[in-house]
Amino acid sequence: MTKKRKRTSKVWDDFKEIIDVKGNVKAECIHCKTRLSVNKTGCTTHLARHSAKCTAKQIHSTKGQQNISITMSMAQKEAVSSVTNFKYDHSKIREVLSHMIIVHELPFRFPEYELFNLLMKSATPLYNKISRATAKKDCWASYELEKKRLMNELKGVSRVSVTTDLWTSDQNISYMVVTGHYVDSNWNLQKRTLNFCDIPPPHTGVVISDVLQRCFREWGIEEKVWTITVDNASNNDVAVRILKENLLFRHTLPLGGQIFHVRCCAHILNLLVKDGLSSIQDVISKVRESVKYVAASEARVIMFGEIAKQLELSSKKLVLDCVTRWNATYFMLSCALEFKAVFPRY
Repeated sequence: MTKKRKRTSKVWDDFKEIIDVKGNVKAECIHCKTRLSVNKTGCTTHLARHSAKCTAKQIHSTKGQQNISITMSMAQKEAVSSVTNFKYDHSKIREVLSHMIIVHELPFRFPEYELFNLLMKSATPLYNKISRATAKKDCWASYELEKKRLMNELKGVSRVSVTTDLWTSDQNISYMVVTGHYVDSNWNLQKRTLNFCDIPPPHTGVVISDVLQRCFREWGIEEKVWTITVDNASNNDVAVRILKENLLFRHTLPLGGQIFHVRCCAHILNLLVKDGLSSIQDVISKVRESVKYVAASEARVIMFGEIAKQLELSSKKLVLDCVTRWNATYFMLSCALEFKAVFPRY
């Protein structure tokens, strides 16, 4: 029985040895969870190279200062339950702040707000002010770190199903989102946004297929795409047909691509219900215009509320629908029915 080689290189301080799902020995970075191969000869040059460039390690590399931290119990917040060593880690503050800015869609100048800095200084006098430039750099580093982690995870995935959609914002800018769905090594269904970008017109099937192919190539899933779900627009039909032809040429689609194109059930249901609602379109239009008329003036809203109160009707506010969503029209009509004594007879 061979004796396991002792790890003497200091580079192993940043790595741990694991066994992947295929039974291969891997070196996993304790900072960014990247998995690298283990050289049988004991060579660790590639590990040292990764350790030197690891973004997560750089974020956590700042040395902190020891303080006393008083932990309060939840039951008695005024009673001291324990006293432990507290290490102020400015790099951890920067990391969490970058996630806060991304998740809550805050501006990069948020760390420069005077009251925010007063809050942090009240929490710990050791806090150092973070500039908007640093916050932007940290947000980008967090994005790159998560992207790299997801790319490594997708390497171990055999099949990925994709959904995509286009829409136009209030600024008349067209966007496309590409979402990947896959089952991870623990048999858990995962959903990740792979791409979110603006697409200038024209939004032809060729343009859409080109954007999707670039996205698949960037994430290394060009030969792993199983199905693609889109709505029933004609340009999507063209885009899916082009993608199907290209992937069939690579022989990567199951069943000859028969299950590749999946039509969005929610979009089909929306079309069906809208077709049914067309029979009462006159009533819907009158209710919609009435709601718009009331909501257009604060005085009308107040008067409408007073009349509803006198008639002992619901205290809910009127709802204006989104014409592209049948459920929003349903909510508008159901709410208007509660105020039918206020509305004129239509």
